[in-house]
Amino acid sequence: MTVSSENIKIKKSNQYHILYDATLIENPDEQLFFPETKSGNKTTTAIGRAEAQFFSHQGRDLVLKQYLRGGMIAPLLGDRYFGLKVEQARSFKEFRLLHQLQVLELQAPVPVAASVQRAGLFFRAALITQEIPNATTLADQLMNVALDDSAWQTVGRCIRQFHNHDVYHADLNARNILLSGGNVYLIDFDKGAFRYLGESWKASNLSRLKRSLLKFKSLNQTFYFDENNWKQLLQGYSEV
Repeated sequence: MTVSSENIKIKKSNQYHILYDATLIENPDEQLFFPETKSGNKTTTAIGRAEAQFFSHQGRDLVLKQYLRGGMIAPLLGDRYFGLKVEQARSFKEFRLLHQLQVLELQAPVPVAASVQRAGLFFRAALITQEIPNATTLADQLMNVALDDSAWQTVGRCIRQFHNHDVYHADLNARNILLSGGNVYLIDFDKGAFRYLGESWKASNLSRLKRSLLKFKSLNQTFYFDENNWKQLLQGYSEV
């Protein structure tokens, strides 16, 4: 796939500002972000503080993520965020970061379109990416079956490739790592960024992931993770 910034377009449709890749989708409007429920659509699932809906459009399998507030303010604002500049909206920023990751040929979702719906001093945001086929989260996989040493090393190598390009993932946990046909992907780059100063954040990224794995292990009767698995992940990380 050829990745070029020249293919990234922006249009306004009613209250919506839509950023999209013209090579992946034609003439999107606000209705794209309200896919009708069809027979065979996959169940909506949670991704961090967002919800994801799987659907098809123009022959592509896509994932729609609606951004939701977290914390104590969530009951008050729900899916509304304060902001006046469209380009600073979380959906636009994540779209542009994902596009850069594709240029770098890193294993992350392919961005298709992002929307910002303005409403006074607030906005609502959504992001559409291509679905990664036959994927399962690392957390779900470990609840059912153990990974061999090679698979753990592949996870470590994937993370290291992002770190080698100074890509910071704000929430590296076992649900934001996808396994698909022997490949490993990182997802949910909300609040992600390039960090060019210092190295300590890379170790913090890894520590956050380990805490996540240990938390899943403590909360589930069956969860295939132990210290040797972590050593294998670090071995793969150190090889890149």
